[in-house]
Amino acid sequence: MKKIYSLLIALVLLLGNISAQAQNEGMALSLLPNQPYNNLYNPGVRVNQKLVLGLGISNINVGIYNTSIKYNNLYTQQLGVSALDLNKFINSLDDHDNYIGTNFSMDILRVGARFNKLFVDISWRARFNTEIHYSKDFLGFFVNGNGHYMGTDNPADFSIGVDANLYTELSVGAQYDINDKLTVGIRPKLLNGIANASVNDDGTMIYTDPNTYEIIANADINIKMSSIVEKDIHRISEVTDVFDMDSISISELFNFKSNLGFGIDLGASYKISDNIGVALGVYDLGFIKWTNTREKHNHKDNVVINDALVDDINGLTNLNLDVKDLYSDLLADVWDNDSLYAGEDYKTSLKTRVMLQGYYELMPMARFTAVAQMYYANKKMRPALTLAYSGSFLKIINLTANYTFSKYSGNSLGAGINLKLGPVDLYAVTDNFLILTKLNASTVKMVTSYRTTNVRLGLIIAIGEKKK
Repeated sequence: MKKIYSLLIALVLLLGNISAQAQNEGMALSLLPNQPYNNLYNPGVRVNQKLVLGLGISNINVGIYNTSIKYNNLYTQQLGVSALDLNKFINSLDDHDNYIGTNFSMDILRVGARFNKLFVDISWRARFNTEIHYSKDFLGFFVNGNGHYMGTDNPADFSIGVDANLYTELSVGAQYDINDKLTVGIRPKLLNGIANASVNDDGTMIYTDPNTYEIIANADINIKMSSIVEKDIHRISEVTDVFDMDSISISELFNFKSNLGFGIDLGASYKISDNIGVALGVYDLGFIKWTNTREKHNHKDNVVINDALVDDINGLTNLNLDVKDLYSDLLADVWDNDSLYAGEDYKTSLKTRVMLQGYYELMPMARFTAVAQMYYANKKMRPALTLAYSGSFLKIINLTANYTFSKYSGNSLGAGINLKLGPVDLYAVTDNFLILTKLNASTVKMVTSYRTTNVRLGLIIAIGEKKK
């Protein structure tokens, strides 16, 4: 069974382990107007500082979001007590578009300096993100049993997709003040792919023959992976080893000989009046080309997974079957084995985001901002809207509070604080602080706001300020 469990873990690529370590990159940081990272998503947003220095802890971001897993879809109230209801959960899922996304990023180095109207910004960042999408039946098959999917007309859509990326980003950004109102910016990026693993299974169907009770699969599975880590990967069960940060040496972070990619951020901001301004930006437009790859492709029709799970229809409907044998036979018959072979080069795209922002500043203590954005998730562009308040007090404390609506990942309430202690600039922001109040909730219903959370914090040295 050890091999079976390793294969299942590799299939979902550390759904629990990876997800627990990473997050969704939210908008809260860009809503602190006087913070040195307010141009993170839009290089055309004006940076007022004359010199910016950051090392290691200047910009750390961790978070996770999903589209379908909600507390009130997992539990049912019975006599005042919350009881786990897996059937309710399965019925709440979308047929195919269920998604979990995670991110982790950390600036290793950042240096920025202003030369009159020109601000130049150099940064080196480590980034990790993963996307996992799954069909309703992928989980429903194990909750409802194979008896729920009888005949060729009612198969289980046993689909799952994974895209996990670990890479470094070396960027040189430049913004230029055309005049007192208009600032434009560009940030080209050189990307160095450390590891990638992609699973594309959009065609596997499993059903039970109503006459013989055989479980039959039509499988269409594609796996690709690449890594610069000095560890040979020959089996699917070994793929997760390349995402172990402890196993990555400093020399591998400086390896720009393979898995190269390019990206770019573009943007502009315009101050309409003393109180009103707008900005438009494109973030993370680009790709990574992966080389020295390993892959596995498998397409099979009418594969009999197990012909001896049950003796009659009663055993089938009552789930009197050997689930361990089912897993074992599914993996052995459909996948053949977990070996990987040498593959061709392939490309993966960055998670592009397009943002339109507008603000009205009544006074430094009262700025109101709206951000409309389209972000790339699960091979589609998804809309989101953020409304925010921010204020500057005594030129020392900056605060923000925001509300984000996304049909795809739910509603959330965020907040942030920025402290300026001389040249030391401290900040902490989150796009959903409500999750912190319900980490151990078992009886309180969660609304959609508990489907996403992220935390970003840092310490940076900022010297001088351009006169507005």
